[in-house]
Amino acid sequence: MEPRRLERAFRAWLVYRLDQTLGWPPIVQVLLLGVLGVLLIALFAWVELQIHPRDVTIPDAAEAVWWTVTHFMDGGTMAGDLPYRRGIALATTATGVLILSLLTAALASKMGERISDLRSGLNPVVERDHLLVLGFDPNVPLVARELARSGQRSTLVVLATADKDRVEASLRGARRVSRGKLRTVVRTGDARAEASLLRVAAHRARAAIIIPPPSLGDQASVEWSLGVLLALRRVVGEDWTGRAFVLARHEEAVDLLRLAAEPDVAGPGALTSEIIAADAVIGAILAQSTREDGVYFVLRHLLAFDGCELYLEPIPSAIVGKTFDFAHASLDGGIAVGVITEDGRAMISPSHSEVVMGARDRLVVLSSGRRHHRFGARLPAPCEIDLESLPPSRAENVAVIGFSSALPHLVRELGLALPPRSTVHIVPGDAHEAAVQLVKRLGPLLPRVRLMVHDADGAVLAHGGHDTICGADAVVILGEESQDDQHGDASSLAMLLRLRHGLRARGDQDVVRIVTEVQDPRSAAHVAPRPGDCIVSSDVVAMLLAQEVLEPAVAPIYRQLLSPGGTYVAVRSRAHYLAPGTATFEELMASARARGEVALGFYPHPLRTGTTALLERRRLEEGDPMGGEDAWLNPPRDTAVPESEDGRIVVLTRY
Repeated sequence: MEPRRLERAFRAWLVYRLDQTLGWPPIVQVLLLGVLGVLLIALFAWVELQIHPRDVTIPDAAEAVWWTVTHFMDGGTMAGDLPYRRGIALATTATGVLILSLLTAALASKMGERISDLRSGLNPVVERDHLLVLGFDPNVPLVARELARSGQRSTLVVLATADKDRVEASLRGARRVSRGKLRTVVRTGDARAEASLLRVAAHRARAAIIIPPPSLGDQASVEWSLGVLLALRRVVGEDWTGRAFVLARHEEAVDLLRLAAEPDVAGPGALTSEIIAADAVIGAILAQSTREDGVYFVLRHLLAFDGCELYLEPIPSAIVGKTFDFAHASLDGGIAVGVITEDGRAMISPSHSEVVMGARDRLVVLSSGRRHHRFGARLPAPCEIDLESLPPSRAENVAVIGFSSALPHLVRELGLALPPRSTVHIVPGDAHEAAVQLVKRLGPLLPRVRLMVHDADGAVLAHGGHDTICGADAVVILGEESQDDQHGDASSLAMLLRLRHGLRARGDQDVVRIVTEVQDPRSAAHVAPRPGDCIVSSDVVAMLLAQEVLEPAVAPIYRQLLSPGGTYVAVRSRAHYLAPGTATFEELMASARARGEVALGFYPHPLRTGTTALLERRRLEEGDPMGGEDAWLNPPRDTAVPESEDGRIVVLTRY
C-alpha cells in the first residue's frame, strides 16, 4: 500500500477513535485523562533520571517525580532550569498543558451536562414527608405562599409539564415570605405517568395535591385528574399513609373522582383523598359575603395563615365530662369554637346541651398558636338584651349579574341566608335559558325567597342605573368562565366599573354591598377597594387547600362553615349583645354564648384606623384583594368593645 494511502487510513482511524472517545461519558473521560497524566508524569520522571543519573539536584525517584509534577502543572516552573535540562522541561510542560486542557474540557462538559440536567427538571427527588403538587395553574403559587406563611418547615415539590423556569419564577414569592420555612423543588413531567411519580418520590410524600392545568377544558380537566389519581394509587400502594387532595373545578366531578379512591374499585385498598370543588367554595363565599358587610374579610382571616388560625387541641382531663359551654368559658388566650368528636364529626358553635367533652375528642380553638392558651378562666354573667326591641329583619333584594358554575351554589346559599320574602334577581345575559331551567329546579326547594330571571343586558342596566341592579341591597357580579376570553376577568371588572358609574350617575351610593367574582387572583388588585365592596377570587380556594394539607383534620370544620344550612359567620351590631355603655370582650363572649353563638372579635379592626395607606401598599405588592379592610379576631378578654356605630361584632351562629 502506498505511504500516502496508509497515512490517510491511519488519519481516518485516529479521527474515528477520537470521536468515539469523546462520545464516552464525561466522568470516564476525566478518569482516562487522569490515568494518562499519572503515566506521563512517571515516564518523564524516569527519562529525567536516565538522562541525568548523577544530578545532585534530583538525586532519587521521589525528587524526579516532584520535579516532573511541578513542570507538568505549571509552565512557569521551567524558567529557572539550567540549559542542559530545558529540552525535557519543555516537553514535560507542553504535555502537561495538553493533558490539563483536555481535563478542563472534560470537567466543563460534565458540569454543563449536570447544569442541563438540573434545568431539564428530570433528576429524581430524594425527599421524605414532603408536599407534592401534581399539575400547575395560578393557584399553585398561592398555595405555596400560604404554606410559607404557616411558618412550618416543609418541602414543596411541583411536578408539571409547564416550563420549569416559569414555574420556579412563580414560586419566588413564597420564598420571600417573612419567617417562611418553605423549600420549593420543581420537576418536569406528566403526572399521569408512573415513572414521573416515582421520580418525585410520591410514595414517600405526606400529601399529594392534584391541580389540573388551566389549558384543559372542563371535561378534559376531570379526565386528567382521574388519570393522575389512578397513577398515584398504583405508585403509592396500599400502605401509603399520606392523603390526596384534588381540586375540581365543578362539583359535578366530585362523585367520579371519588370512585378512583374507593376500596376495591380501581384496585385493592383505599386511597385517602379529599375532593375540593372550587365552584361550591366560591359560591358559598359569594353568598355569605353578600349577606353582611365584612363577612368576606373575616372568612379570609379564618382561611389565611396570618397569626390567628383554627387549631385542634386535645381535651384536658379537667374538661373531660364537661359541656362545651364550660370549656368555652374556661379557655383564656384563645376562643373555643367547637369540637371534633372521636368519630370525626365537626360540631361548630354547638347548642348548650349538645356536646359533652370526651377524652378522645379534640377542641377547636381560634388562637395565635398551639398551646398559646390556658384553662381556668371564667366568664361573667351574660347581659340581658331585649331582642324584641331590635328592628326586625326586612326582606332584601339581591341582584346577580352573569352566569357561572358558582350560580347554583350561590342561589342555594342565598335561599337560606336571606330574610323571608326576599328576592334574588338574576341577569344572566346570554345564558337566559340555562338560568330559567336553574330557577325551575331550585325554586321549589327555596320557599323563603323568590327567584326572578331578567332577559336583559346587565351592562346596559348597570351603566344606566336601572332599579333592578342599582336599587338592590346587594349585587353579585359573577366571573367570566369562557376559555376564549383572552382578557381573563376584564368583563367582570368592566361590569363593576359600569355599576359604580350607574350609582354615581343616579346620585345613589347606598347599595350595601357589591361582590365581584374573578377567576385570576391577580385581577383582584386591579380595582381600588370601595367601602362595602369585595372582590372574591380563587385565592380563597388556595387558602382552604393549604389549611387542609397541613392539618387534614380541619376539613370538616371548613366544610361546615362553607356549606348551606350549617354554621356561618355573622357580623352584627353591638346592640344585639350588649347594652349601651362600656363593656369588655369577655362580657360579649358571655352574651353571645347565652344565645348559642360564639363571639370571635370585631370588624373592622378598631386599632388600625389610619393605616389604610400601608395596607393598600401591601395589597398592590402582594396582590392581596383585602385592601384596607381588616378584622380583629381573638382579642384579649379585657379589650373594650367599640361603642361607635361603625363597630360590628363577629360571631359564629347557625341558620
